[in-house]
Amino acid sequence: MPSDRPGVHFTWKELTTTSTGLDNYPSTEHRNNLRMLCYSLLDPLRVHIGRPLYITSGYRSEAVNAAVGGSVRSYHLKGLAADCKSKVLDCHALIRAVIDSDIDFDQVIAYAPSRGGHIHIQMRLGRNRRQVLWAPKSGGYEDYNHDCS
Repeated sequence: MPSDRPGVHFTWKELTTTSTGLDNYPSTEHRNNLRMLCYSLLDPLRVHIGRPLYITSGYRSEAVNAAVGGSVRSYHLKGLAADCKSKVLDCHALIRAVIDSDIDFDQVIAYAPSRGGHIHIQMRLGRNRRQVLWAPKSGGYEDYNHDCS
């Protein structure tokens, strides 16, 4: 892994660590995408909230993605998505921060605490949709409503 950082506030280790024990080394294309992810989404979000963000899942190789039950269309496979948490802000506060910012995201999902209590944020290489979803305790996804539980 190159010694340079992919972003101001994030390291290669944060964006590629997995608990599966499987190889998770990103290709040059994936590393370039991770740099764009940091530059366009993660670093601006970190600055906007003024608090550290902790990456729970960044880049995933196909084997890692399969091992964690990720979608075969996951943007994690491309290095264009990250799941993150804050020690101070819950998933609702984090998703509100994304929505209220000028960050140009493709999709952001807030996961109920029983499903991890994190947010998933992704970008596209083309036009972003600014899709905002909620992943409730009961499973699946629905349009985000700040009163969700």
